[in-house]
Amino acid sequence: MSIFILLRVYAATFFQRFGWMGLAIALGVHAATSYLGLVALGEQHLTAPATFIYFYFTTTLTVGYGDLSPQSAAGRVFVAVWVMLGGIALLTAAIGKTTSSVMDLWRKGMKGKGDFTGQTGHTVLVGWEGASSERVIELLLQDETSNDNLIVICDATLDENPMQGKAAFVRGESLSSAALLARAGVPGAERVLVRTSSDDLTLASVLAINQLRPAGHVVAHFNDSEIATLAASYAPKLECTSSMAIEMLVRSSQDPGSSVVINELLCVGQGATQYVMRLPETYEGRFAELYVHLKERYNATLIGYRARGAQHPQINPHSDTRIQGGELFYIASNRLKDIDNGMV
Repeated sequence: MSIFILLRVYAATFFQRFGWMGLAIALGVHAATSYLGLVALGEQHLTAPATFIYFYFTTTLTVGYGDLSPQSAAGRVFVAVWVMLGGIALLTAAIGKTTSSVMDLWRKGMKGKGDFTGQTGHTVLVGWEGASSERVIELLLQDETSNDNLIVICDATLDENPMQGKAAFVRGESLSSAALLARAGVPGAERVLVRTSSDDLTLASVLAINQLRPAGHVVAHFNDSEIATLAASYAPKLECTSSMAIEMLVRSSQDPGSSVVINELLCVGQGATQYVMRLPETYEGRFAELYVHLKERYNATLIGYRARGAQHPQINPHSDTRIQGGELFYIASNRLKDIDNGMV
């Protein structure tokens, strides 16, 4: 290794230990002294502001186009010893520091050491169940209400982010840890989905989430409906889902094709899907009028209505049911936009 390269490596290593502020000051001082040195040595063709910036960076970055160079012997010595050696060391240190910071940030995200405290409007998936959790994220990414914001996987067993590029990852010791859930941004999340390896762990996670008073909607999956009922009693705003395999089996035997219809309504993509839409607080109308309007204008089928403050929706309510704000449950090929008073 030549002495020049060796000095460059040692200088870059030395300057890389500087903080960003120190490195910026050193670069500023070096550029200023380089400019003053060229002026003092009579290299006037290199001292115009735009020309100097171009010459300084092409020289210190070792690009070396050769279209500009010092004319005097003293100028050449000055550029070789001061501009090139000092500039290359400083810029190498800056590039190395930037690369190191980017890699550290990437490793931090991969290993689940990120922090989303204060994040709002995102989705948090608590627990990881392999292929089924991958399917959850794929479905979230397919729908326009959840594909335009951050998705955070929160787990205690994964070593690395299983879906890098599609979701962020936060890892901790326990899914019932308030500190871990807060680091995943649960308090400000628009939606929180909880699905873990056991109902007991899901219940513990739900109780911890409830203590954080999340602003968004929380949905948890339980295999045992009794535990789901228990969870709902402690967290009234919680929406619970449970396995419907037995009910689906019986219903399909009684009404052939029922399982196909239900699966179609739940899947995002081609075909009809079940959606929910919040009405403006000032909206007033009747169920029958709204049903006809949605069908004629959007080819959407209205199937239910939840009044303001009600816990459960009315499925297939009477046609004279008065609609005042609240939420509509409907079936359509695409999610509809908000409805205003002038549409019916």
